Amino acid sequence: MVILSPLYLIIAILIYHFDGKPIFFQHERQGRGGRNFQCLKFRTMRTDAESMIKNLDSLDRSDGPQIYIEDDPRVTGIGRFLRWTSLDELPQFWNVFRGHMSIVGPRPSPERENQFCPAWREARLSVRPGITGLWQIRRTRAPGRDFQEWIRYDLEYVRRASWLLDTQIVFKTFATLALRVRGER
Repeated sequence: MVILSPLYLIIAILIYHFDGKPIFFQHERQGRGGRNFQCLKFRTMRTDAESMIKNLDSLDRSDGPQIYIEDDPRVTGIGRFLRWTSLDELPQFWNVFRGHMSIVGPRPSPERENQFCPAWREARLSVRPGITGLWQIRRTRAPGRDFQEWIRYDLEYVRRASWLLDTQIVFKTFATLALRVRGER
């Protein structure tokens, strides 16, 4: 985090310059054992994004409790860049430092999303959530399959969790990001 602090500062200045405050987005998520914590990210959406959801319902392509809108109009210009490069996730290293999250694991979800599939919820809350995981490196975003993939990859991670698997996921995450930045994904 200390090494990356100049990058944090640059991102904060860009967010403030192009879209004002707040710089960070905090959202209550559930971690290991169902304990709630404030998940921290750089803000990528407009400040009125929550109020816009009802009007965008017809654009939601998700097949589960999450919202997925391609070319989401709630996302700011700088937010698109931060999401594309995954730089919006950097503040989650603070959650790792505090013990709420791990580098690798299932994505942390709000309680309302975890209620959608009780068997999945119990398994995914048995491990610490992560910044990256199997779903992030394998998902296809295929219509009607996104949530099913999310469940499948989270359960696979819980079943196979190991230091070796975590290392493979970290390397694959960096490779995926590198390909994305080069425009090959």
